Amino acid sequence: MGRRSVRISLFVLALLASAGLGYRVMEDEHGLAAARQQGAGIDLAAEEALTALRDGRASLYAYVAPGQGTGFWGPRVGTQLDTLRQRLVTLDAAVAKSGGSLAESLDGIDQLAAADKRARQYVDRGELLLAGDVLFTEVRDLLNTVTEQVVTARNTLHGRAEDNVAGLRQDQAALAAAATGLWIIVALLLVPNSVKPAVSNPSEWRQELAETLKKTGPVEQEVPSASAREGSVELRRDLAVAAFGREGGRVDLKVVAEICGDLSALTDAGALSGALARASAVIGAKGLIVWVASNDGASLSPVSTHGFDARIVERIGVIDRSSANLTAEALRENKPRVSAATATAGAALAVPMCGPTGPVGVLSAELLAGRDADESCVAVAAILAAQLATLTAPLPAPSVEQNSESAAS
Repeated sequence: MGRRSVRISLFVLALLASAGLGYRVMEDEHGLAAARQQGAGIDLAAEEALTALRDGRASLYAYVAPGQGTGFWGPRVGTQLDTLRQRLVTLDAAVAKSGGSLAESLDGIDQLAAADKRARQYVDRGELLLAGDVLFTEVRDLLNTVTEQVVTARNTLHGRAEDNVAGLRQDQAALAAAATGLWIIVALLLVPNSVKPAVSNPSEWRQELAETLKKTGPVEQEVPSASAREGSVELRRDLAVAAFGREGGRVDLKVVAEICGDLSALTDAGALSGALARASAVIGAKGLIVWVASNDGASLSPVSTHGFDARIVERIGVIDRSSANLTAEALRENKPRVSAATATAGAALAVPMCGPTGPVGVLSAELLAGRDADESCVAVAAILAAQLATLTAPLPAPSVEQNSESAAS
């Protein structure tokens, strides 16, 4: 996925989706906190109800204990039954949310209150046997029934709370997996396309590369800082001096041969920039532009540059064949064109890139300040232009004689 706008849009959509997933995770966290709080409240209410049941049992049995009576234990039992009723009402509200009910336990509390009243009457009349029969049979069974129901309700509500927490945790895990998968997909989509492998047929490869090079519009490049530009100029000057000698010596043909070899082995038009950087150093140029002619030869379009600001190249745009400049003249006349250097600017150079049917483009260069385009410079530029022409010009069709010789052999 190469278009920048599409990549940015995809990244923004991924951020929005991540924000939505994050909001859902926060809601789940609030749900977990509410579930924990509700579970704690249920456990507390159930524990207090069980405590009240144990205390009530002990207080009721104290009616018939030696030396005891209803004067102290009667009001205490009444208070404990009221507390027990309140705790059961709280548990009943929690159980009702899940479709259950503790109405039977609440009825049991009313039965306990009635049994307590009869037991106290028997104790006050001294009928301890009848009071014991009520306490150790009827009251005991009611207390056991209510206790069992409270324990069952607590276990049920506690299990449902744990299931709710587990469901929320699974939901969070699914959201985390979705977010991870989303960003993995986005990363795969945003990864630049890999370089195409070399094909076995040179004719097909050259035709495909020619179509790539004919696409107009320079590639956007970052504008280097002032210090970076100065360092780049000094580096190119040093490389040019190394190639030509401090006083304009002989050209290092080995370097030229290596550049031509790199160009002949080119498998991607985007790799031209590296070869152009080395060619610029050999020629002693400040910058290079590779222009490719349209199919009808009426215009030239920049397809690859080195050393020039992308905005300047974009401003130049397409050059008409009839334009009054060195590049257009080199295309029209099919021979190198040179302008002399000045005190503040180097010479300009334009060399046609010739194919089997004529010029297919132009290699233009702006030399370093104060440098003239001598014969060696023009010759090297012509060699590089000829090599660049092989990347865009179609292979010539075999002649009839060649076909006959091939058939005969």
